[in-house]
Amino acid sequence: MKLVRSLIALAGLLGALSASAASTLNQIGAQIEQHAVVRAEFVQSKQMAALKRPLVTRGRLTFSRSQGVLWQIEQPYRMSYVLGEARIVEIGSDGVRRVRETRDVPGLAQVGRVFRAVLGANSDALREYFDATVQGDPGKWVIELKPRQAQLAQYLGGMRLSGGRFVEEIQISETGGDSTQIRFGNSQGAAVLNEADLSLFGGDSADRTGTARQ
Repeated sequence: MKLVRSLIALAGLLGALSASAASTLNQIGAQIEQHAVVRAEFVQSKQMAALKRPLVTRGRLTFSRSQGVLWQIEQPYRMSYVLGEARIVEIGSDGVRRVRETRDVPGLAQVGRVFRAVLGANSDALREYFDATVQGDPGKWVIELKPRQAQLAQYLGGMRLSGGRFVEEIQISETGGDSTQIRFGNSQGAAVLNEADLSLFGGDSADRTGTARQ
């Protein structure tokens, strides 16, 4: 589960925000939080020191404030992940669901929370974990995140978020020379989940805008 390992690494990036950065980040977060659901297409490029060419995957993202994150890889293979606070579900191309309870895997409990914080520009969650600098305004912004803990800084150099109405790009730098770039396009906000996405989250019609399932 390469995506899971990457997100576990993200979980360790979180530090504290400066007061000036927090003010701008609060505005960005308030803008993004207008939407209960965000859908987007993504292209993820993973550059590894041992490889000449980056590993590229393409697919669709559904971010629900109540349910979590649905990450659907469509090329070059088909695989989906449901990222929540209590569990991560891997859904193969055959439709088989493999559940990993976060309590059984150290560090996994933060995965869903971190990705939701990043995609939603959640100022409270980011402030709890990151050292950050913010440039721009809610219309066009860049957030630079740096790890504060020495243990995390050993393998993570930092992260860069950029966007406007939505998060448009995430760049992750690792101290070993590897890097990941995720670009989002055709982002759209919605009030509720559609039936197809809701079924992948494992919910029913009553869960469209309700409390997240654990």
